[in-house]
Amino acid sequence: MKNHMRFMPYILLLALLASSANSVAGVVAIVNNANTLADKKMIGRLYTLEIKAWPDGSRAILYELSVDSERNEFCIAYTGKNADMIDSNLAKAVFVGRSKPHKIFKTDADIMEVVAKEKDAVGYVNESSLNGSVRVVR
Repeated sequence: MKNHMRFMPYILLLALLASSANSVAGVVAIVNNANTLADKKMIGRLYTLEIKAWPDGSRAILYELSVDSERNEFCIAYTGKNADMIDSNLAKAVFVGRSKPHKIFKTDADIMEVVAKEKDAVGYVNESSLNGSVRVVR
């Protein structure tokens, strides 16, 4: 038992380093650089379908990643709901004609390319993928 105890400080240090690495790079919402209206609360309301447009009246175009872990991290951080709940709400809205399915991308680079070109677009990427072509909304 004493042999195991002497490794405890090292285990705690490794756990601390791992948790700080995860907090540095996470999933963040992105919008076109010209979009000065977006804030974190508004992004959450768009993805929960509470609102469909930006304050200037232009319709928001929502994009998503196909990576489940990143989708879930985004949903929890920006909407307070997990990805399954958001997907369920969207499926119901699509079924009754209130919304269209969001376009899903495989890579962060693909989403950033489209959001950089479309003024009303919003999406999310891993923070470590950012390249300056889009504005981050925290």
